[in-house]
Amino acid sequence: MNAPGVVHELPPVGGTCTRCCLALPAELPAADLYSRDPDQITCTVRAAAELPADQDDGESPFGWRG
Repeated sequence: MNAPGVVHELPPVGGTCTRCCLALPAELPAADLYSRDPDQITCTVRAAAELPADQDDGESPFGWRG
């Protein structure tokens, strides 16, 4: 048996996307697993994306300062 891939959080009841990375289960690799136990979740995509909103000192994406 191959080693398992990433463990994702199952979509909520009635939901379609995983809570950890907001992906459809059909879009994820077949080797990846799913769990409802937060201690078993190894997917860090969403946690890495949730950075503080202002880390650019007010500079816009176009280089303007406000």
